[in-house]
Amino acid sequence: MNIKFLKSKKGVSIVIFSIALTAVLGMSAIVVDIGNVAIGRQKLQNAIDSAALAAVQELPNQSKALEVVNDYVVKNGFTPSDVKVTFSEDSTEVSIEGTKKINYLFARILGLEGKSTKCNAAALSGNIGQALDYVLFSGSTTTNLIINGSQMYVNGNSHTNAGFIANGSKQKITGACEAVKSVVVNGSQIEINNRMPNSPYVEMPDFSETIRVQAEKSGKYYNSSKEFSGSYVNVNEPIYVDGDLTVNGSHFRGEGCILVTGNITFNGSNLYDSTKDSICFYSKNGKITINGSNINLNGIVYAPNGSITMNGSNQTIMGRVIGKTLVFNGSNLTVDGADTNMGGVPSKGAQLIH
Repeated sequence: MNIKFLKSKKGVSIVIFSIALTAVLGMSAIVVDIGNVAIGRQKLQNAIDSAALAAVQELPNQSKALEVVNDYVVKNGFTPSDVKVTFSEDSTEVSIEGTKKINYLFARILGLEGKSTKCNAAALSGNIGQALDYVLFSGSTTTNLIINGSQMYVNGNSHTNAGFIANGSKQKITGACEAVKSVVVNGSQIEINNRMPNSPYVEMPDFSETIRVQAEKSGKYYNSSKEFSGSYVNVNEPIYVDGDLTVNGSHFRGEGCILVTGNITFNGSNLYDSTKDSICFYSKNGKITINGSNINLNGIVYAPNGSITMNGSNQTIMGRVIGKTLVFNGSNLTVDGADTNMGGVPSKGAQLIH
């Protein structure tokens, strides 16, 4: 056997292995750095999205809006020099262009320094929406608004994007009853001031991002489900709950909004202390259920993507009930929209348009 030949062959294998290992490590380094660039870009995008939503709420004060943008980008690990901010001529829209060079960690050994990434965000301010003008509003186009039970009093106008059906007895709606489809009355002693079938469709607004940004900025922000039991809860600043909210015997004070990503359930609570209080209970993606008796709420119950169900008796809402679908069961139910304090709802909404 030729010993020199074997040694030569072994040496060649080591060289080939070293070259292959270098190539593999180099490719791995590039993959890791590309991932870091993607993460950095998403972080920049999230920062300017939040900045745009927060800034547009300060318009038409452009100086204040610019201050808010700079504050948001700094809090998210960037600098004001990383963004370029422009406003529309009518001061209703803010646009942000973010540019940042993401330095490579490993690919530098191959002579690669980093990559510049660019993101854009734009937000538009506007009115919250016509739906909040109604005492009762059902946004579904396929599910009828049905009122069951007896002794229900609605003071104000109502609207449904489907049909309206009144079942039971001793029901009174003082304002107009608008329905995209038909208005049907079953039962006895049902009084509707003005029946308006074939009414035009009304859009359901979503101002959840406005509330979320406000809560992140100056309110309370919970990253999981929350329960309020047997205590006073002050809602003078927005409250954000990423999960479900359960309310047991609590009293709410102030003028603010509680935004919940999941379901909201009320169990036998006296929900306000005076007519000066006005709370907006907002379920972004879930449903709202009000159980029990002798329940009073001063404010707005809002579920744009889910159902609102009122079960039990002697329930009074001084404000609005607005949801994708509405279900009224039981007796002695009152929804009174006269002179409602809308303090729990932002004066204007904001939406991303990029």
